[in-house]
Amino acid sequence: MKLKEKWNNVASKIKFLRKYNYDINKVVGVKGKERYILYANKKLLRIYRDDLRSTPLINTYIPIENAIFYNFELEKNLIEKIELDKFIETKVYEETGINETESYIIKYKIVDLLKNDKKVIVETVIVSESIIKNDFKYILDETGYIDYISFPAFSYRSLYQENILTYANDMFVVILEDKIFITFYSKGKLVKIVTISGGLDKIYDRVSKLNIANFDLETFKKLLNKKGLDQENYSSNEFIVYNELLKEFNTFGGIIEDQIKKLIEVYNIDNIDRIFITTKFGNIEGLDNYYSKYLNIDTFDFEFYENYNLDRLPIDPLLFLGMLETHYAYKYSDFKYNFSLFLREPTFFYRPSGQFVLSVTAATIIFSVVPLYQYINGLVYQYKNNHLNSKIQKYNKDISALVSKKSKLENQKNKIETVITKLLNKIKKDKLLINELYKFKYSYLPKSQELTDITLIINKNKVYIKNLNYKNSEFIIDVFSSKDSNIANLIDDLTHNGYNAYTDSIKLDNKKYISKIRIKE
Repeated sequence: MKLKEKWNNVASKIKFLRKYNYDINKVVGVKGKERYILYANKKLLRIYRDDLRSTPLINTYIPIENAIFYNFELEKNLIEKIELDKFIETKVYEETGINETESYIIKYKIVDLLKNDKKVIVETVIVSESIIKNDFKYILDETGYIDYISFPAFSYRSLYQENILTYANDMFVVILEDKIFITFYSKGKLVKIVTISGGLDKIYDRVSKLNIANFDLETFKKLLNKKGLDQENYSSNEFIVYNELLKEFNTFGGIIEDQIKKLIEVYNIDNIDRIFITTKFGNIEGLDNYYSKYLNIDTFDFEFYENYNLDRLPIDPLLFLGMLETHYAYKYSDFKYNFSLFLREPTFFYRPSGQFVLSVTAATIIFSVVPLYQYINGLVYQYKNNHLNSKIQKYNKDISALVSKKSKLENQKNKIETVITKLLNKIKKDKLLINELYKFKYSYLPKSQELTDITLIINKNKVYIKNLNYKNSEFIIDVFSSKDSNIANLIDDLTHNGYNAYTDSIKLDNKKYISKIRIKE
């Protein structure tokens, strides 16, 4: 080991000789007057009340509205032939129409997932340096530095790096005042950034037209956070508000479906496994459950910090993501997506003046105390050798125990996988039927009582529903029964109860009698 490397190892363990006086396991997130501290190694969030100019890393994030987004295709064979950073910077200034007299920070991600395997997509996030200097001046005035400034589209990766999310094809949606911000991830990596016009302002204007007494922006926020799209939260005279919200979020749902289709058409991605959705005003009550059924995709809100936030602190989820990203970036020296222009200064011995003093002092010590150095060096090696031998013995014991468990676990795994496969097939079929029933019920509320009466008559005759639709003023019900007479009795019973019911045929299929019953209004 070279002398410089040995010195760095020793210096990192001595507080006053460290290059920086920060603790990577403590991150303070700052947003206005809100200050929270993340104890990364303990997975714990707390309110921070101490001085910002201290050992915890300082993080804040750039609001989505303050960034510019641009993407373009690039031939793969050009990547090695060009100066990529300079090429992307020139492309951004030429194509986006940004002010060429102003300086910008440009961060980018090269995405190699196109169906056209000869090209890649370059996703860029562009932020004016003036935003960094002016919008975060209140932090800089207190500390003189910000260790990490994050942007949400890049921060999502920390969820996978910190094992909060498993790898999947994910869609992150943030509904802002005048736009919808969408980010796609696949296997923990950013795939695509999309912004769509339309947002909370449109919903607010629509609800305002209902002329609700004392309705203002704060009331609107509470409406979304407390009642949202959970129908049970509304009284009968409030149902008109629920219907207006439903219309707008159905429109947003259509936008989400459209973006997923566009993604699948262009990228080597077959489906979206999960959707995570929130708004500028926070999570919307019931929206995750509603979209899970409406879109038939598992949907969740942005409470990624659930296991960290034992005190249920009202932290901005995008700030929490930035804090996670900061910890990861400093732990693994990965600063590719850090927008900060004002980093913490090194400690004295790593500044030019300090290094001069250190060099002179080190030279004096080395040349005058060589025997002492060799003796200490020998002790260090002896300590390391003993420590490694102890670890080897422990690992050997662990390996023996793991080998003995391996065969048992493999047998259990095979059995479990067989059961899971059967259950997944059953769940898939049940989920499709439940989803159809749900959509039917809530799309045609005036028919719900009539449908209930029909269902009771069907059940009474020991006939079972396989599928149900309503189209052109007609119920179309696929049914099955163990006896053909049950289906015939059902049609008679429906007719006696005033329903115009008929069927074209009753067939025997796989030991069951099936029929398609039509009930006209």
